[in-house]
Amino acid sequence: MEKENTIQPFETGDVIVACTVRNNPDDDHAGDGRVLQYDADLNEKGVLWIENTTHLVNGLTFGPDNMLWAFDQHIHVAIKIDPKTGTEHLVEGLVPRSLSSVNFMADGSMIFGEHLCRDKDLPGTHAKAINDSGAIGEGKIFKFDPAGKLVAEWQPEVHGGIAGFLGVTSAVLLPDDRTLLYVTETSNEVRRFDVVDGKQLSPLATYPEGREGFVFFLAFMPDGRLMLSRGAHIEFLDPESGEVLQTVPQEGFGWAVISGANDNEHIYSGNFFTGEIAKFRISDGAKVASVELHAERALAGVAQYCG
Repeated sequence: MEKENTIQPFETGDVIVACTVRNNPDDDHAGDGRVLQYDADLNEKGVLWIENTTHLVNGLTFGPDNMLWAFDQHIHVAIKIDPKTGTEHLVEGLVPRSLSSVNFMADGSMIFGEHLCRDKDLPGTHAKAINDSGAIGEGKIFKFDPAGKLVAEWQPEVHGGIAGFLGVTSAVLLPDDRTLLYVTETSNEVRRFDVVDGKQLSPLATYPEGREGFVFFLAFMPDGRLMLSRGAHIEFLDPESGEVLQTVPQEGFGWAVISGANDNEHIYSGNFFTGEIAKFRISDGAKVASVELHAERALAGVAQYCG
């Protein structure tokens, strides 16, 4: 496959999608990392091939400085992409863990979630060990100060997911600047953790066990509404009570990563099973734009550039 970088300077409204080309027959999570660039209506604009990853690129998040964060939790790599040049920068000084999410506090502190939680390697793929015993993760939360120094690490409650090895796979920080909402993908709860006092809080929402109760990904709309992807629909939740305020239906199952559109009227959502990226209208769930990437189990991140 020819790997030509055609990424353009990000413009307000551009949608960035992480969709690795899985091409290693010996490792079902490994392949050539890439991020795809679209306009707000999902017309393709460019592609950036990632140099510092070997497995699924995920966790796309724009920081306060507009740099785009991305992760490869299998090899403990975090990168930042410059929206003006498309230049990829390796983030140094983080803990050697399977990080896959970052949230920013008002003072510039950073909160990271550890994606994996298992005392041995994974079947079908290889994840970097965190110690001599071969453990690949503990599902922890890590706090770094504005200077990039590790100041706290905590062991929150994690579920493991249906496969039994997942920890903090998606997280958002509430406006109170202390309550971290997080999920273990394919678990049945939205959990809460206080990142100021360092203590576990009661769950925000609990669903039935099994597929009908799966939770996948948390995100905010630009106007502050809290969203939760559930595989076949998206829920808007009250961030204090966990009450479902609105449901946005989706076709089929496997919709996982989500990003609220700048217009506050649409949601971008990626289907991990099929490799489709789509734009849904919140008012009625209509799919108003879609791209079939024909990349099963590879689409693991989406974010819209606010400029």
